[in-house]
Amino acid sequence: MDLNLRGKAVLVIGGGSGIGLASAAACTAEGASIMLADLDQERAELAAAELSETGGSAVAIAADATDEQSVAGAVHATVDQFGKLDVLIVSPGANPKQHQDWHFAVDIYLKGPFYACKYAVEEMLKTGGGSIITIGSIASVTGGRATSVGNSGYASAKHGVLGLTRTVALTYAAQNIRANTICPGYIKTGATRAMYETEDGGRKLIEETLRVPMGRWGEASEIGKVAAFLASDAASYITGQPIVVDGGFMAR
Repeated sequence: MDLNLRGKAVLVIGGGSGIGLASAAACTAEGASIMLADLDQERAELAAAELSETGGSAVAIAADATDEQSVAGAVHATVDQFGKLDVLIVSPGANPKQHQDWHFAVDIYLKGPFYACKYAVEEMLKTGGGSIITIGSIASVTGGRATSVGNSGYASAKHGVLGLTRTVALTYAAQNIRANTICPGYIKTGATRAMYETEDGGRKLIEETLRVPMGRWGEASEIGKVAAFLASDAASYITGQPIVVDGGFMAR
């Protein structure tokens, strides 16, 4: 399928690595122009250079997903660079140890997407619509196991981002703004490295403990391709949905 993102301006919050970068790569492969926003500007600039070397169009900017004005600046920089904002992909990430801090988890995984949606919607309304894609988790649609209520921030925020996204979808459907949440399962990223960089490559965890039906880890590129689809007109009648990409894990 030719998703035809040529002429589309895409902002990826958290675009320097992991699922954010994979989403950016999938969109550039379909012809989109990308603004990579990341807390680590050097990493984002390196990623933008790599995408550009493969024929894509990408630039980078520093942005802190937990800071409203920083996120607003990334949105405005995208419009300044490309003249508009067609697609927003929100994929902030953090060290899993930081998930133990309830307030931090909510700041980055819920407040960050809220800030991004708030300012992106303003720009999309000016140009007749757009697509917003938030990266949730299977924890968006089921409870997340925590050692105590005190470190339940990750699951709380991931539930919240689905609620936020559905609310945006309902509020702006008539203005041609679509909003969906991708809910990845166990994907190989920097955040999950400790789980799969084991002697058996994480096989026992996937096959025996979690019993993922497809029997393997997911790749960030597999999430990125879903993001590119949702960004495209091929997904023109899809909005307000949690798109679970988990190798069948939640099918039980």
